[in-house]
Amino acid sequence: MKKILAIILTSLILTFTAIPAVYAENTANTTTATYETNSTIEYFEDGSYMVTTIKQSPAARSTTYTKVGEKIVDYYDSDNNLQWTYKLIGTFNVVEGISAVCTESTYSSEIYKSGWSLTAHNNYTSNNIAYGTATYKKKVLFITTHTQDINGSIGCDIYGNVN
Repeated sequence: MKKILAIILTSLILTFTAIPAVYAENTANTTTATYETNSTIEYFEDGSYMVTTIKQSPAARSTTYTKVGEKIVDYYDSDNNLQWTYKLIGTFNVVEGISAVCTESTYSSEIYKSGWSLTAHNNYTSNNIAYGTATYKKKVLFITTHTQDINGSIGCDIYGNVN
């Protein structure tokens, strides 16, 4: 009888201690997978346009956390062909309701159509804002036919809202 009781108790203890570990693993994986987005479109006289999208990491579950925001600029020609993408990435340290400080400003760039090149770029931080500037040029037979400048910024308020 003591042996059966010991087996039942051991089984119960093992069952209930394994559940919190599985639950913690699943919730940790789901918080980093989703992003909130907001997009705007700017049209130019030649028919080309830029789609600017802001993405941010999900809401934190504590009062002190790191927030990542991205401003993504996709440039399309007048035939709706994606030419290049510029991404400004800001990393912010947030103390909920008290402060937000931009600790890093980085960028990435991808060019999809030949002739385009990224000829200049600069990134910097100031207080709670990440800044990025870039210049793209398109050349045909060594002649610059189009220049597009990007002056972007992405900020974070004391409540972790990226804009």
